[in-house]
Amino acid sequence: MTLSKHKVEQLAPDQASLSAAVKLLKPSNWPVVARNSDGTLLWGECQGSGATPYRVVVSPDDVGYKCTCPSRKFPCKHSLAVMLMSCESAGRFTEASPPDWVNDWLSRRRAKTPGGPPVAGEDAATKPARSIDAAMAATVAEAAAPADPKAAAKAEAQRQRMAEARELAVLSGLDDLERWISDELNAGLAGFAGRAATSTKTLSARLIDNKAPSLAQRLDALAADVHRFPDQVRSDRVAERLGALQLIASAYRRQAKLPAALRADVRRAVGWGQKREELLADPEARRVASTWIVAATRNEVQPDKLRRLETWLLNTDPAGDALRFALLIEFVPVSAGSSGLPFAAGEVVAGEVAYYPSAAPLRALMATRAAADELTPWPKSPIGLEAAVSAHDAVLAAQPWIEAWPLMAAGLHVVRTAADKSGSDQLALADATGVAVPLDGRQTRTVMPLLGLDDLSVAFVWNGTSAMLLAADTPIGRWYEDDR
Repeated sequence: MTLSKHKVEQLAPDQASLSAAVKLLKPSNWPVVARNSDGTLLWGECQGSGATPYRVVVSPDDVGYKCTCPSRKFPCKHSLAVMLMSCESAGRFTEASPPDWVNDWLSRRRAKTPGGPPVAGEDAATKPARSIDAAMAATVAEAAAPADPKAAAKAEAQRQRMAEARELAVLSGLDDLERWISDELNAGLAGFAGRAATSTKTLSARLIDNKAPSLAQRLDALAADVHRFPDQVRSDRVAERLGALQLIASAYRRQAKLPAALRADVRRAVGWGQKREELLADPEARRVASTWIVAATRNEVQPDKLRRLETWLLNTDPAGDALRFALLIEFVPVSAGSSGLPFAAGEVVAGEVAYYPSAAPLRALMATRAAADELTPWPKSPIGLEAAVSAHDAVLAAQPWIEAWPLMAAGLHVVRTAADKSGSDQLALADATGVAVPLDGRQTRTVMPLLGLDDLSVAFVWNGTSAMLLAADTPIGRWYEDDR
């Protein structure tokens, strides 16, 4: 069937969703809108406020739809926007073969009855009227309305007061943190593991109350990791983590004396953020346009009930001093239900990446998108581990509280080392000179297929004690870490 404006109005869960969809129709919001040859599938990528675009697919024949956004309204504003574009601007859709993520949705879905799904608890007589024309008129009127200088000044003054209040709250939280670190050192780190759960929980809650959520996350991670540290080095690892926390607190108090990039790092380490719009409007922001391989994806639930979605991008042509990696991060409330990652490991993405200000740029967002060649070759990498570890040391000198950093190395192989206390295999990355670094034990099972393969070119995250493999180019194909 062909979608119509009337049908979209019927499908919209409420007028607010319809109005929000109309506001999304600007071409700049959609780096990708496409359809298959017979028009039975429509898909698009909508750039929201996060680092990665939301992916939307619509089946016009039975009004099926799917979006990767966390909205609890069905259909969401992004799905409605694609439907509206098909009604009003069909020429915007380029003809293409459906990408893997569209085919994956198509293979798993059950076809709906033509006409679309019924709306629970509503019938045609009681359902509130929705109007696309009214939504468009309201959008035009809103855009044409003159700005109120007094209201704008009042809003700016309010933002300034809130920022100043937060600064004071953060400083109070840093006082609590520094006292806690001193108390823990006085109590002795040998017994820290036994009291970590309760000790960190209290301070973590206090830091959140004092508007320093990123410091709270570091504390939560310390409590979770402390029992994974080997007994013989546990006190050293705890001391390193506490030292990083103390360093962040000291740097924050002296941030006015820091270079701009490092000041941005320390504020982000405490919990201050930067809006997508601000980053894209920043003429000083570092940008890299290239073709990127999605090296790995991760989906992790944090103690603060947020789902952290990571996409690791690998630059396939890091010419000159161009950055090799970009990390896209989204946070979605766990209460919003399951949320799919926007990309799949092994996917090839072309476009420009904008990096957040940093002395060691890594976290970024996709600024633009374009068509990409799926047969893009693997990038060249330095031979051996010595050069890779030296690169990590240089990053640590620039940004000393970094806990882990992505690296590239070629000419490697995976080897077995001595089993741990439980008798489980322990694996390591090694090069031809005999230099080796242990692999994170949580990857032992998934990395086993790489045993026996030589001349691996790998991307991995190194934290100074163990490596977490992201992806590998092998003589028989590529291996990816995919946590979809």
